[in-house]
Amino acid sequence: MGFLDCDTHVVECDETWDHFDPSERQYKPVPIELPTRLINGEPLRLYLIGDTLCRRFPTDCRGGGVGVEHTAEVSHLRDPSVRVKKMDALGIDVQILISTNFIAAHPDDPLAEAAVTRSFNRWILERTSGSGGRLRPLIVVPTRMLDRAIEEMEFGARNGAAGVMLKGVEHGYSLSNPYFHPLYERAQDLGLTMTVHLGAAREHIEGLGLTSYPTPPPLSYLYHGAVVSAFLDILNSDFDTRFPRLRFAFVEAGSMWVPAAFHNLSRGRSSRYAESYVQTDRGPTRVITHVDAPAMLEAHNMYVACEADDHLPYITSVIGDEHLMLGTDMCHNDTGSDPLAHTKLMERTDIPRATAERIASLNGRRAFDIAEDFQPAAKVTEAQRREVDLAVL
Repeated sequence: MGFLDCDTHVVECDETWDHFDPSERQYKPVPIELPTRLINGEPLRLYLIGDTLCRRFPTDCRGGGVGVEHTAEVSHLRDPSVRVKKMDALGIDVQILISTNFIAAHPDDPLAEAAVTRSFNRWILERTSGSGGRLRPLIVVPTRMLDRAIEEMEFGARNGAAGVMLKGVEHGYSLSNPYFHPLYERAQDLGLTMTVHLGAAREHIEGLGLTSYPTPPPLSYLYHGAVVSAFLDILNSDFDTRFPRLRFAFVEAGSMWVPAAFHNLSRGRSSRYAESYVQTDRGPTRVITHVDAPAMLEAHNMYVACEADDHLPYITSVIGDEHLMLGTDMCHNDTGSDPLAHTKLMERTDIPRATAERIASLNGRRAFDIAEDFQPAAKVTEAQRREVDLAVL
């Protein structure tokens, strides 16, 4: 059984911005360096996109100066075959590739956003076109220009994209807002998975590393909150009937929060019904009718990326084991990162082997519509595996 890696990354570089329409070249991101702000001895690097600043991450993927170090062949896709060899050594058949820049970058100017997303999409689809379906990118779309967004989705679907990357809140709109219905209708027809990655619009300079004090934890927690918000938003929608074939994935936020989200949903729904309030001989109390979490996830085609050390016995007791998947977060060094995530999951003894296999492979394939029998990862011996430079610390 080969693994499905539902959350990996690319790091944007100069070549990412070589695919602008000639009429939009004025929106090309401007690289900025601040030598007075150092990370691991290197100047802080930023992009100016239109009139919006965002972080620019280093080639080695060590944006905070620590962690697993990668080379440009992998992080910038300058030689995708090097990345594929690492996948073989890890037993990974397919990686879903996600932008790093657009986790937090949310250009204020709609025209700038349309221009930069166009260039990013063409760059990543070009770089992955020769991977034989093993590197499957998520495209990024300008959600305030739906005609351009749909154009990008159609281009992506023709050229091997697995889905669309979204924030939990898009330019102030929740994801169930009817404004997005045309986007979802076309994505459903194209077979693209709407993927909510950990992150949110970075609207405060504290998150850019510009201030003299570290990013406060509550600002980082907003990233998780945006994912939870989107999750509950879709669960409360009518998308199970309006868009019955549309799939949603929620990645890099772990899965420990999912039972709490369903508990919150159950209490919220019960509070709207008179029968929830009962009188007993000891006084008034509440009766909470809990929702059927596995059935709701199935009806809404929703999948969540867990982490290899999540409390899976408890989580699966609440939501079952058919909607959890797993990613390595390759090319990142933060919340979800673990190059050996799938290997460590398969070694766990507190969950059934069949559950581990669903999480490591089968569920992710359902989430991104990848055939179970697509298992191209080369079978390597332990000696051969040790010869592959997975990455260094």
